[in-house]
Amino acid sequence: MTTADRTYAAPVRFASILSTIIRVVAVLLVIAGLIAYTPLARKYADDHVFVAENKQTITITTGPGEPLSLGVKMPSAVSGLWASPDGLKLAINDQQIILMDPVPQTWGDEITTNLRDISDDKTATGRYFTPEVTARTEFAGKITGTVVYPVGGLAVFHDEQAIVDVPVKLTVVPDAELGRTTGDLLDQLVYALFGLSALLVLFALGSIVVSLIRTGLAGAGGALFSATLFAGLFTLIAWGAEKAATPEVSDVDVLGGLPATPLQVILAIAAAVWFTLFSIALGPQPAQPQQPAPAA
Repeated sequence: MTTADRTYAAPVRFASILSTIIRVVAVLLVIAGLIAYTPLARKYADDHVFVAENKQTITITTGPGEPLSLGVKMPSAVSGLWASPDGLKLAINDQQIILMDPVPQTWGDEITTNLRDISDDKTATGRYFTPEVTARTEFAGKITGTVVYPVGGLAVFHDEQAIVDVPVKLTVVPDAELGRTTGDLLDQLVYALFGLSALLVLFALGSIVVSLIRTGLAGAGGALFSATLFAGLFTLIAWGAEKAATPEVSDVDVLGGLPATPLQVILAIAAAVWFTLFSIALGPQPAQPQQPAPAA
């Protein structure tokens, strides 16, 4: 190796080591973010989901602009079926807000069910954004409407109608007094996971381009298969874990208030996993030892 080659190789080697360190740190941060997501999502749901039995009062203390999921429980609904002929309304702060649109009835005189699904507690909820305030302010309101759901056993059921009347006591505290909320933390975590995923994809694309220039498409088929397989497995496992970790009502009613849905976050990380694994599998293979030439 000439002096010029050594001069060229040194910065290339340094850049390669630096790139590897950055990618490893990014992967570790993504793993840490996924671990932190579960307790943070649960705490976020606890702070934003308020569902009560009919006639019971909901008491809330929160900050301005928070997306709250408010609603009423429907105990022991056969197969989880329910309807709401006129939806749910929230009267608060001198406003009449449509909390939930009407939900049509989808069952008739017969319901096909089984022992596992014969009785399932359900909730009728809608989203309400708290008003902006400059000082601690208390509001009194009420959730009204009608819900209908079937109750009974395997052989016989009947429709039960509940006139919803749920008082709401809301205290809104200014951000300066409340401090950082779980919504702020979860927003920051989501943006951080997107940023780290984009960083991993960027570095992986650079490695892929270098590998294609050096070796062409050699080994691309195997790399494509392995990267797709592991990225798919990651998506399935992460989606199942998110479903198990986050309360059932959160998928639409709670986490829908965030900058991205859980599935969008998982797919972004899965893309980073795919590009990273593809770049590694496509990378240079160990050189085969050359046989010494036979003596003349």
